Amino acid sequence: MSKLGKVKGFKRFVHIASCLGASIVILGALFKIMHWPLCNEMLIVGLSTEAFLFCLFASDIPHEEVDWTLAYPELAGMGGAIELEEEKNNLPITEQLDNLLADAKIGPELIESLGAGMRAIGDNATKMADISNATVATNEYVDNVKKASSSVATLADTYKSAANSIASLAESNDAGHSIGDSLNKVSKNLSALNATYELQLQGSKTHLDATSKFYDGLHDLMKNLHDSVDDTKKYRQEMSQLSTNLTALNTVYGNMLSAMNFNKG
Repeated sequence: MSKLGKVKGFKRFVHIASCLGASIVILGALFKIMHWPLCNEMLIVGLSTEAFLFCLFASDIPHEEVDWTLAYPELAGMGGAIELEEEKNNLPITEQLDNLLADAKIGPELIESLGAGMRAIGDNATKMADISNATVATNEYVDNVKKASSSVATLADTYKSAANSIASLAESNDAGHSIGDSLNKVSKNLSALNATYELQLQGSKTHLDATSKFYDGLHDLMKNLHDSVDDTKKYRQEMSQLSTNLTALNTVYGNMLSAMNFNKG
């Protein structure tokens, strides 16, 4: 068998035989999986071909490892360099850190200077904290003004939803005119509140109490506006019920008039 592996062109034959044999093996497996006619025979042929290929590979000579250092002598020392690199990686973390600092030319003087700079930054931050204490009152005023601004924005959204509901009611019933007047009053009140809000923005710390009262009043107004929307819905339902009753009453009156005219005839 070993002599067969040395025959000229044997490796080429093994390559061609393995490719063709693999195709036969795959076809045999495909026939068996799909349950096509002659699937058992095809499977036997495929497995037999595979067994023959394994026997054929046994006569093939393994690939010989080539010593490339004979042609390229500079490759001879690379193994030692790799081992040296592995030894460096196996050093303790502290020694690796010391080596990195030494390679970067970072000495104790530079580290001490860096520590002094960090301490100076800490002292300056402490001084800035002392200065910021003087602006606590102003910050509280700004926070209250921001809360008032958020409340006005919420009120504006509620006002828009209420306006849409009332507009649909006005199109279906003439009684919506009175609701429109109420809406105008609410709009005027909102304009007045916006004007008050602008004055509060231009104020100072002395207006904090007035801003708090304005915020409470704004909360009450939002609650009243929500209540008015609910009342409007109830009013619309009652108007619809009244219209139904009037239709029924007109039907009764029409029947009575028809009966009276019939008796006269």
